[in-house]
Amino acid sequence: MKKLNKLNRLIQLALYGSGALLPAAAHAQAAGADTGTLEAVVVDSTHLRGTATEGTGSYTIPSMRSATGLPLSVKETPQSVSVITHQQMQDQNLKTMAKALDSAPGVSVQAIDRGRNAFSSRGFGIDKQQVDGLNVNYEGAYGSGETKQDMAIYDHVEITRGASGLLSGVGEPSAQVNFIRKRAGRERHTILEAGIDRYAAWNLMLDHTQPFTQDGSVRGRLVLSHSPKGKTFVDREKLQHTTLYGIVEADLTDSTQLSVGVSHQDERKRGVMWGGLPVLFDDGTLTDWAIDKNSSANWTRWDSKNTNYFAYLSQKLGNKWTLDFKVNHRDAESDSKLFYFSGNTVRKADGLGWSPWPYNGHNNAKQTNVQLQATGKFEAWGREHDLTLGVQYSNRNRASHAASGNTNISPSSNFFTWDGSYAEPTWGAMRLADKVKQRETGIYAATRLRITDKFSTILGSRVSWFKHEGWNNGTTSSYKASSEWTPYVGLLYDITPNHTVYASYTSIFKPQNYRDINNKLLDPVRGKGYEAGWKGEFFNGGLTAQASVFQTKQDNLAQRTGERIPGVTPPTDAYRAAKGAKVKGFEVEVAGNVTQDLRLGAGYTQWSGKDRDGNPINTIHPRKQFKLFTSYDMRSLVPGLTLGAGVNWQSRTYTTTSNAATNGRIEYGEGSYAVANLMARYQINKQLSAQLNVDNVFDKKYRNQLSFNQYSYGDPRSISASVRYEF
Repeated sequence: MKKLNKLNRLIQLALYGSGALLPAAAHAQAAGADTGTLEAVVVDSTHLRGTATEGTGSYTIPSMRSATGLPLSVKETPQSVSVITHQQMQDQNLKTMAKALDSAPGVSVQAIDRGRNAFSSRGFGIDKQQVDGLNVNYEGAYGSGETKQDMAIYDHVEITRGASGLLSGVGEPSAQVNFIRKRAGRERHTILEAGIDRYAAWNLMLDHTQPFTQDGSVRGRLVLSHSPKGKTFVDREKLQHTTLYGIVEADLTDSTQLSVGVSHQDERKRGVMWGGLPVLFDDGTLTDWAIDKNSSANWTRWDSKNTNYFAYLSQKLGNKWTLDFKVNHRDAESDSKLFYFSGNTVRKADGLGWSPWPYNGHNNAKQTNVQLQATGKFEAWGREHDLTLGVQYSNRNRASHAASGNTNISPSSNFFTWDGSYAEPTWGAMRLADKVKQRETGIYAATRLRITDKFSTILGSRVSWFKHEGWNNGTTSSYKASSEWTPYVGLLYDITPNHTVYASYTSIFKPQNYRDINNKLLDPVRGKGYEAGWKGEFFNGGLTAQASVFQTKQDNLAQRTGERIPGVTPPTDAYRAAKGAKVKGFEVEVAGNVTQDLRLGAGYTQWSGKDRDGNPINTIHPRKQFKLFTSYDMRSLVPGLTLGAGVNWQSRTYTTTSNAATNGRIEYGEGSYAVANLMARYQINKQLSAQLNVDNVFDKKYRNQLSFNQYSYGDPRSISASVRYEF
C-alpha cells in the first residue's frame, strides 16, 4: 500500500507539472519541410543519457555504449551490433518488446505460450537485458509480462550479439539487449495517439514533455498507454494492458544531472493458453488445428504487474571524465488461474486421451540493481585513449506459490468440440512451490588504446562473484562462483576512413537454472567466443554495414530431453548437459538512410550447432534468418505520403516428442516460412498524421511455439490503423 501511494503521488505530480490537469493553449511546432511534415522533435541528449533517436528519422545511431561501456560507433565496435530506432518502431508499429526484437537482425522470438516469449540469437537464449545500460534481468518462465511490455516508454533498443560478459556478467553467448528509456526534453511537447486493429482492440497513448523552469533545467515527461480489454485471433482470448511512465530530470549544476522516475505495467489476460495444442493423434500422425483453437478454459486469467523505480546521477569531472551512478528497483508479481492441456496426443475417435491440469499460482519477484561507472579519456605514448571503470551489484529474489489439495477436478472431454466449458476446481490452500535468491557482484574495466592512426585495441576485464540459493518442490540447491574472470579483447584496423576490419574474443561462464530428470541443477556453462568481421560507414555515418563470422564453444549446455521431471508442479521440462557444444556462423547487416527519402534495415544470419557427438543442438531456434524493412518518403509524387514494406524469413525449426503409436519419438515443428508486412503513413498537416499497417499480408499460418510437447500459432494477417497528433 505504501508503494502504491508513492506511485499515486508521483503520477499526480507528473500530471500537475505537465499541465495535463490545467487548461493550456496548443503549442505549435515550427514548420518543417515543404511536405507538411513536422520538424524533428528536439530531445535533450545529455552526457548521462547518451544518444537519442527520437526525432532523427534515422534507422541507425551515431554511437552506443552497450558492448563495452565506451561510447563507440557501430564501426568502432568489435562485435555485431544493431539498433531498433524510434523511427523504426513507429514505422513498423512495434508496440511490444517481443515485436521490437522480432524485427531485429539475428534475433529469434518464440512463444513459450500465449502469456510469455523467449528470445534467442546465434542459437542461444538471450538471458541478459539492460535498461539504460543497467542490468535488469527478467525471470524467464516466472516472468510478469515483461516480454510483452509496451515500447511506448523507450526511445530505442541496442543489441550486441555474441558473448557480452564484460558488462552483463554471467550469461549466454547470444546477445545483450539494452532498452533506452525516453527522457525529458527542454521544450514543451505533446503526442496523442489512438489506434485500432482488426479485432476492434484499441490502444490509446499520451506522451507529454514539460519544462518546469524557463530554461528547462528542471523538466519532466509523462507517458500513459492503455489498451482496453480487446479480442485476439485466438478464440475466447482477451487482453488488456496499462503502462505508465514518469521521469523528472534536473540540472543541479552545469556539471551535475539528476533523474528520477518510475514505470508501471499492468497486464490482464482472460482465456489465455498456458501451454499449447496437442501435437499428435493416437495413430501417430501430426495434428493441424484451426489457427484460432484455444485449449484453455473460460474461467482462466493471467494478471501481472511490474513496477520499476529508478534514479540516475551523473557528474562531469573536468572536460574528459564523467561519473555515473544508477540504481533500479523492480517489483513484479503475477496472479493466475490457468488450465493446462496435459499430454501431446488426442484420440481420433473421441477427442480424449489427455488430462486436465488446473493451476492456481502467485509469483513475486524483487530485484535491485546498482552501478557506478567512470568513463573518460587519458593521454599516454603521445596519444589519447578511452577508459571506463565500473562496479555492478544485483540482488534478485523470487517466490512462487501454488494452490494445493485441489478437489472436484472434472475429467477431460472431447477436444474436437472443446469450447472452454470446464468447471473451475475448488482450490486448496496456497503453498510455497519455488524460491530463489541470487546475488551477483562484478568489477570491470575496458580501454580503447589507439596504437596508431589506423590500429586500435579494446581490452576489457571483469571479475564476478555469484551466489545462488534455491528451493524447488522440496529440493534445495546452492552454489556460488568466486572471482570468475571474464577477459575481453578486440582488435580494429581502419583500412580506409570508412572501412574497418576487426576481431574479438571473450570467455563464457553461466550458472544455470535448468534441472535434469532427477530435479538436480545442471552444472554451470563454460566456454569461449570468437568473432571477426568488417564494418563500413557511408553518407557521414547515415548508413552502416557490417559482416562477421563467429564461433562459440561450450560445455554443459542445457538441452531438452522431451521428458518431464516427475512430481513437479507446474509441469517442468527435464534437461541434459551437452558436452563440447560448438556453434559457428556468419551475419550480414545494412541499416540507415540510403537517401534523404529512403530508409533501410536488413540483415541475414546463418549458424550451425552440434554437440561433441555430432547431435544438433537448440533446434527450436532457426538456423537461418533474413529480415528486411524499408520505407520511402513519396514527397516527389504525393507530398506527405510515406510507404513501407518488409519481410521476415526464417528456416525450419523443430523438436521431438514421444509417439505412443510407435513407442519412439517423432519430430515436429515448422518448415521455413516468410511473413510480409506493409505500411502507409500520410501527414495530413503539421500536427496530424494517419498510419496503416498490415502485418502477415499473405496470411501465412505458422507455428511459433514448440514447448511442453505442444505448439501454438503465430499471428495471422493483422491490420491496424492509427492517428497521431503532435503539438
